[in-house]
Amino acid sequence: MNPGSLAPLNLDKLRTDLERYAQIVGTSYDAVFVDRLIKTLQDVWKQAWVGVRTTTHGPEERDVNLRVCYRESLHPVRLLRTAGLVSFTHHPLENLIDDVIERFSAFWGIDAPLSGTVDKVWMFFDGGVSLRQLRGLPHLPPSLHAAQEHFDRNGMDRVGLLGLDFTRHTVNVYAPIFPPGRLTPDRVTRMITDLGFVPPSGDEAKRGARAFSFYQTFGLESPDILRLCFPTRCTPEEVPTQYHPVLADFVEQAPFATQRRAFLFYLAYGPKTRYFKVSSDYRANHHQMFATVR
Repeated sequence: MNPGSLAPLNLDKLRTDLERYAQIVGTSYDAVFVDRLIKTLQDVWKQAWVGVRTTTHGPEERDVNLRVCYRESLHPVRLLRTAGLVSFTHHPLENLIDDVIERFSAFWGIDAPLSGTVDKVWMFFDGGVSLRQLRGLPHLPPSLHAAQEHFDRNGMDRVGLLGLDFTRHTVNVYAPIFPPGRLTPDRVTRMITDLGFVPPSGDEAKRGARAFSFYQTFGLESPDILRLCFPTRCTPEEVPTQYHPVLADFVEQAPFATQRRAFLFYLAYGPKTRYFKVSSDYRANHHQMFATVR
C-alpha cells in the first residue's frame, strides 16, 4: 500500500457510524466494548481496511460485525487478551495460529460483533501459500485433509487467507484472490452441488461467477466441509437488494468514511440452507489492501 494514500480515519465518526449500522440492522450494540476495541487498535488505524458486515440470518441470529485488517506486526490475540477483550485461554485454534506464523509470513485481521465479543482472527498471505505445505501443519481440522479431492476438482492448490473462528471452532480456507470472471455460473453451480449443498436459484450462480475468491469452512469437530462461500465486490447498484429486506436497508442507509460507497456481497451455501452477507468497504480500500493476496 502507498503510505499516506488514505485519508485519516475519524474515530469519533467511526463510533457513531457503527452504532448507526446496528440500528439499521436492528441488532444490539455494546458501546463500551466498541470503544475499548477502537482504543486497543489505536496503532493500526492509519492504513487499516475497515468493513462492517451483516447477514440475512433471522433476527435472533443476525449481528453486525466490525472487521479490521492491518499489516502492522501486532499479534491480535495477544493484543486483545492484554486489553481484556477475549476471555478464552489455550483455545485449540491458538495452536494453529502458532503453527502458521512459525512457517509463513502473514498479516492480520479481526472480526468482532458489535454486541460485545471478538469472534474471528484472519491471517492473510501475500502471494498465497502452498496448500500442500499448509496441510502439513499439525493443528488443522481433520476434515481439511479429507477434502483434497474437492480442492483438486476446483483447481485450488494455494491459500490466500485463513479465517479462524474462536466461537464456532471453524476455519475458513480461502483461495487466493483472482480476477472476477474466472468462475462461470455452471462451475459455481457444480462446486456447490458436488458437495451436496443447497443449489443456487434464480441468478445466484451468475452473481457467484463474479467472485474474486471462494472459501470453504471446516469444523474442528466435523468430518465434512460445512460451507462454501463466494465473495464479490459491488457498487450499491450491483448488490442484489431484492434478495432480502436487510440487504436493501443496509445498502441504502450504510454510512461510510469516504464519498465512495463500495460493498462486498457474499453468497454462502451449506447442506441445508443458503444465505447472504453484505459488508461495507468503509474506507473504499479493499482492493488496495488485498491486491497482493493472490
